[in-house]
Amino acid sequence: MMAVPDSLRALRSRNYRLFFMAQAISLTGLWMHRIAMGWLVFRLTALNSALGIIDFAASVSVFLFAPFAGALIERWDLRKTLFCCQAGCMAVAFILAFLTLTGLVTFHIVVFMSLILGLIDAFELPCRYSLVSYMVDRREDVSNGVALNSVNFNIARMIGPSIGGFVIHALGEGVCFLVNGFAYSSTLFAVKKMKMDRPPIGRNDGSSSRPLRDTLEGLTMARNFAPSRYLLILIAFTGFFCFPSIVLMPAMAKSVLGGNSQTLGFLLMGVAVGALAGSFIMASLKSYDRLSWWCTRACLGFGISVILFSLSGNIYVGIALAAPVGFSMVTSTISCNTLLQSMVPASARSRIMALYTLAILGIPPFGSLLAGKLGDSFGTDWALFICGAVSSAIAYYYLKKIDRVKDEIETALEDPEAVQWQI
Repeated sequence: MMAVPDSLRALRSRNYRLFFMAQAISLTGLWMHRIAMGWLVFRLTALNSALGIIDFAASVSVFLFAPFAGALIERWDLRKTLFCCQAGCMAVAFILAFLTLTGLVTFHIVVFMSLILGLIDAFELPCRYSLVSYMVDRREDVSNGVALNSVNFNIARMIGPSIGGFVIHALGEGVCFLVNGFAYSSTLFAVKKMKMDRPPIGRNDGSSSRPLRDTLEGLTMARNFAPSRYLLILIAFTGFFCFPSIVLMPAMAKSVLGGNSQTLGFLLMGVAVGALAGSFIMASLKSYDRLSWWCTRACLGFGISVILFSLSGNIYVGIALAAPVGFSMVTSTISCNTLLQSMVPASARSRIMALYTLAILGIPPFGSLLAGKLGDSFGTDWALFICGAVSSAIAYYYLKKIDRVKDEIETALEDPEAVQWQI
């Protein structure tokens, strides 16, 4: 076993180590892709609402299919599923690169490609979330693995947009899409090299597949257990009102702060610095005891951070105020992700994580549409201020509710099978 610090303990597991290193490359390409997508859309349309439409297109499939996908992949080999999904993402990146580099790309084509990526994400994300518990050798390392995934994601968020901003300025958006296409090969290689004692399949009891019934069963389980219900509702509302702050970054950079693609890169780097700090704090937690505290307070802090960010008067203040946005976003999602994974029996994990995917990816696009319309009508800064204020009020309400069921959360964390998941 590798001698690594306790805060990096998930890296002692070979399979997780392979995945972690591959994701460091792949996620950097993904963030180059994302900044290029936002800049391309705003260049083609100059509309806040267009940014909201693209975000909606990328995630509406998650909203429609994630719960159903979670029920399906519970009986699939998660490793093979992840490989197929990553290969699909690679193909989309290469197609978008070709169309952009040849000047054939249009806003409608970008919307269509976003829809395809969203459909893949509906399967890929709950699969990836669930696979963490199979990649680590010890159950107690799951929370550390989830946190280290976020460390990886946010280091890439810090590096990728900065590189992407300069690449767009020098060579155009198409090169960013091309780099992302090649970057997916690292994850494909890592998944192929993983060795597991048993196939990573959540339900292998021999029962027949009943996707619709399993989906409804997962929804009922999440609804009937108060902690899971409150956590999912809280993170969904937070996503709806606060995640658009990231989607509207191109408009904030250009319309409010008077900058360019490099300005956008610096703002996203500010988000990444805060997110990275939050990721390391989450990775350093040695027990689950404080996760519900972190989740509720981070969701409240997310709303307040968006309010403060909306008041940015110049690029330097904007970068500084983007850091708390990133910090709150990451600590809220990691703590909620880890709590749900750890409270739920393995036989239902993919379904519950699909609902989590729905909450953080399927719901926020509707918020992006609203924020985009508010931005076109009142200005980007006012749109963010309104969204942050509403989110803060809702987060405070659910903070009180979740604090009252802390004993139920602790019981589920000790033994998920002991909880009466009423169906």
